[in-house]
Amino acid sequence: MKIKLIFTINGCIHLLIGTFLWVQAVIVGKTGILAEQLAKKAPGQELTDGIYLVLASTVDTVGAFNIGIGLMLVSLRNLVDLQSARKVLRGHTLLCACGLLLSALFNTIFLEGGPPIPVFILLILAVNLAAYGSKKGTI
Repeated sequence: MKIKLIFTINGCIHLLIGTFLWVQAVIVGKTGILAEQLAKKAPGQELTDGIYLVLASTVDTVGAFNIGIGLMLVSLRNLVDLQSARKVLRGHTLLCACGLLLSALFNTIFLEGGPPIPVFILLILAVNLAAYGSKKGTI
């Protein structure tokens, strides 16, 4: 598989996840997914403005980082050096596997929250594509 295609797909995945999170935190607000997640983690608790501000500031930061990762990957898709491109994909594999996927699994298993199933699927796809590209990708 061409590394350019892997960079494009994974960049779009991060842009999609980041935009979803940012829109939920900033535009949709208290009626969106944040209220549902709080209800799961703290049943019976009211989502006050202060609690929402803390949650939203964390969620929109994670969303912004995902948007940045997506833009970085899309901008790197024209790398012509195979070894450099594979190193970037190896780093992306580690980032997604450790920072994103493990965090999502931990939150789902131990904190009874975590991302929606489609986000899990997108993260698993991104990790696998990046791992494949770091080993067998072509220019």
